[in-house]
Amino acid sequence: MDYATDIALAPLDELIEVLPKIEKAKERARLGTALQKATASAERYDHFPALIEGLVTLVEAADADFDAVRSEIATSLSEIVKMSRILSGEPTIDQLDAINQIGLTRLPFEMEKIENYVEGVWRKAVQDALGGQAALGEVLTNIPGVEALGRDLLKLAARAKKLEDASRPAVARVKERDALVAEASALNDRLLAVGVAPSIANFLVAVAARPVRLSDLTDEILSWIRDHDALALFTVSAHGAT
Repeated sequence: MDYATDIALAPLDELIEVLPKIEKAKERARLGTALQKATASAERYDHFPALIEGLVTLVEAADADFDAVRSEIATSLSEIVKMSRILSGEPTIDQLDAINQIGLTRLPFEMEKIENYVEGVWRKAVQDALGGQAALGEVLTNIPGVEALGRDLLKLAARAKKLEDASRPAVARVKERDALVAEASALNDRLLAVGVAPSIANFLVAVAARPVRLSDLTDEILSWIRDHDALALFTVSAHGAT
């Protein structure tokens, strides 16, 4: 009888030994499933490293204060770096669950914040280097003798506007910006050749954007406008104090 009982209980002894192994196997299975999910999600964003590399290229080309840029995007960057380190190491179930439920869901938004800020830095750099071309071109196309120069300025301004297209590769945009800066320098030489000194150019750009004070109209500017038969393009009006 005792022998029969021993036989009947023997599988229970084995089960007691196997149970911890089953729990470990379940833990490994959960870990594998969570890691597989995180990997699949991360693969949807496999273009992000190239995107970040391109943004770094724009920041460098913009000659921006890198520390200032980094301070603005530090929170987003730290979240991305933290997730990268976890996924490249030996993550726990809790870490993977957090990444799957929160981290990878927020990743596109964090990247968008970084991209928007850097693109803003880039746009400012382009504006600083090539701004005013369109406004000056619009004015000059209406002034006898310099119409062709005005059209060339408008063409350059249109190409400069395309530098804001974030879908274009950063390297291509930087290369195009450098080429446009060289062309703008050549156009500036042509402006000087027809007597459009910086003070005159600034006045014409200002007039195109808003009314200016009569005191801004210097003898040099007035003489240039008169010499090019362009007086009829400008009007004078009195504004009372408000």
